[in-house]
Amino acid sequence: MKIHEIHNYRKFNISVLAPTNNRGTRMKITEPKRYNNDKTQKVVLSYDYEIGDIGQQALNYLIKQGFKPIARCSENDFYTILCDNWAEDFIELNGEQNKK
Repeated sequence: MKIHEIHNYRKFNISVLAPTNNRGTRMKITEPKRYNNDKTQKVVLSYDYEIGDIGQQALNYLIKQGFKPIARCSENDFYTILCDNWAEDFIELNGEQNKK
């Protein structure tokens, strides 16, 4: 197998931000930069106690923004959701559609 034969997906990391004196619990979705001139993209949302799971909350958010989730995985400090949104389907993390 060759590396270019494996599908390339976009990676979104989901982590929890602990409450502070001024803010309640929040969750952060980040998309790491892919190239030298890129910037890491992020969205910070209030934790939804009704959902009670940052992974599910992030999945709901990504689907609502138009992303196509295809896989998930986890590490010690965060969850990861992989999405298949490239070319005409490319969407910025903040929900803006970009035709590239």
